[in-house]
Amino acid sequence: MKTRSEDVKEKILQESIKLFLTKGFWGSSTNELVRLAGVSKGTLYWHFENKNDILHNILDRYCDEFIEVAKKKINAYSGDFPDKFKVFYKFTTEFGRDKSELLLVFTALLIEFAGTGCEIEGRMKDINNQFNLIIQKLIEDGICDGTAKKEIDPVISSRFISGALMGSHLQWYLYLSSHKNDPAYHRKHAIIQRDGLLKILLLEPPQ
Repeated sequence: MKTRSEDVKEKILQESIKLFLTKGFWGSSTNELVRLAGVSKGTLYWHFENKNDILHNILDRYCDEFIEVAKKKINAYSGDFPDKFKVFYKFTTEFGRDKSELLLVFTALLIEFAGTGCEIEGRMKDINNQFNLIIQKLIEDGICDGTAKKEIDPVISSRFISGALMGSHLQWYLYLSSHKNDPAYHRKHAIIQRDGLLKILLLEPPQ
């Protein structure tokens, strides 16, 4: 069970995610954060040093709940590349469904900080690279087990798939309201994209 202090910290983080999504990092102020979280500035600074510290906590959560869990899911599965890719893809799409704000805020912040050359951009690039490396390793395993095309470049292909997933998730969110209560549509959307990506990588069409 969480303590009251942990509950307050969690409330600040959740409201920060929502505010950063709405106004971006640079457009958000600590005054807005304390108002939305219903806490005093003293309470905010008890839990976080500053706005940058809040952002780093959000990135820590993204790494723990998305990147690290994705690695564990794949490492726990002993199948070949096509099946491992399906496990990976299933996890990313379910994460996007269940923790949409966390996934979206990372995407939004990555765009906001790209090209700034600041320390936060460097950390976000490192996190994004970790995700790409998961895909790269999957492709390399596929080449080794003979299920993936040998001529594909694992590094370039991993970046392409990472970008495709990011863009697809964004498109899915944009049109979610039109199919909110239609799970069959969401499943169809996920399978079409998953199999489309696999067709690029596999020697044989996905089953």
